[in-house]
Amino acid sequence: MAECRAAADAVRDWALDQFADLPDRPVGASATPAELRLLLDHPPPDAGRPFADVLADFDAKIAAYAYRADHPRYLAFIPGAPSFPSVLGDWLTAAANYFAGVWLEAAGPAQVESTVLDWFRTWLGLPESTRGVLTGGGSEANLTALVVARERVAYADRGRAVLYVAEQRHSSIDRAAKVMGIHPSLVCPVPPVDDEFRLRGRDVSRFVARDRGLGLLPWAVVANAGATNTGTVDALPEIAAVCRANGLWFHVDAAYGWSAVLTEAGRAELSAIAEADSVTLDPHKWFAQTFEAGCVLVRDGQLLPATFAIRPDYLQDVAPNDDEVNFADHGIALTRRFRALKIWFSIQVLGLDWFRQMVAHSFGLAEYAQALLEQTPGFEILCKRRLSVVCFRYAPAGTPDADALNERLVRDLRATGRAFLSSTRLRGAFALRLCFINWRTTAADVEEVVALMASIGKGLLVVPNKARGVADRPPHSSPPT
Repeated sequence: MAECRAAADAVRDWALDQFADLPDRPVGASATPAELRLLLDHPPPDAGRPFADVLADFDAKIAAYAYRADHPRYLAFIPGAPSFPSVLGDWLTAAANYFAGVWLEAAGPAQVESTVLDWFRTWLGLPESTRGVLTGGGSEANLTALVVARERVAYADRGRAVLYVAEQRHSSIDRAAKVMGIHPSLVCPVPPVDDEFRLRGRDVSRFVARDRGLGLLPWAVVANAGATNTGTVDALPEIAAVCRANGLWFHVDAAYGWSAVLTEAGRAELSAIAEADSVTLDPHKWFAQTFEAGCVLVRDGQLLPATFAIRPDYLQDVAPNDDEVNFADHGIALTRRFRALKIWFSIQVLGLDWFRQMVAHSFGLAEYAQALLEQTPGFEILCKRRLSVVCFRYAPAGTPDADALNERLVRDLRATGRAFLSSTRLRGAFALRLCFINWRTTAADVEEVVALMASIGKGLLVVPNKARGVADRPPHSSPPT
């Protein structure tokens, strides 16, 4: 037991050290497969090694070659920045290792998950009939929701059932359709027509009418409440009305944007989520939770067990009573970890006001970043701030190839170790993004990142043909042997 305590203390100290000085560390680094094989591709030891040596290998040979999505200047994709109570809750989850699939084996964990799901339901304005399940992430949640939605479609009609999606949808929607065996021709992207890249109700209605005239069966619509590319919130009230009028399932992918409902401004923009038949949300994004924590909520909650519950003989002992919940009956996975604990734990320790302030802080940083970009020569905004995402590019007048310039800029920025951004394309143009969901990020971080981009951009214009080929690894050394 003394060895176990010493090992646990060492892991605790590593985590606390990382947590304490993360802003002062590089954002991260990478390496080639050949370099990493040299470090890590060795036969397993026949005899165990001292824990301290293994932890040292982890720190020097594994952790050193990854980017920290919780770093305050990691502003790429949709990052994740867990609070420390969430980290501790996850540690407790791993240590307890409860099987959170059925009530019989873990009634306490099941009730905590029910409580957390009811908090989410209440914040989003969904009715008491709503039920849900915590998932590994938004991809699993979107797949779960669409499988439930398709149960309404007769097998004979599934070969002509059309799914309408936003052009700015997350790729997990297309993956879910592929897993479900939906022919690509029956996934219909509806192009946005306004400057904010929003899916609009009138356009959905037009496509539905067209497809009915072709003998197809309009079936479901997926809208964004915070698109990954732009932060865009689709015209949810309009789409909800079209779905009601046409008998379509209305799914809202709010994986990124859902927590904005904790603020007054966000609640107004996202109020029509309350009209959805199903909703995806990811607490491991803008709710300060460790990976993995996704969620799906279904308005008619009885549809979840009606879709997924299967009771083979070897599970005859676990059939729930009327007031009990088997979360394994609500989704794809039978074996499930106790994902709700870290969420419950962090809300209990920090209080809901902490999360409200975190969302409001992210809004403010995005507004500030947009203002700085607008004031800094050479930058242009491609999509104004939506929720906490800003899309832009560096394109001074006379730039011969803005796409190539920005592609080099984002690579060189990562190579500094000071910041990490990601790119996308908007109406064919190469675009850069800033996404703010990290409670650690400050106005000074925003100023540093914008100034660094401007400096790198100017340098690229001065020496446009300089060879690049960035290795994206720590500038101080090659990989240790």
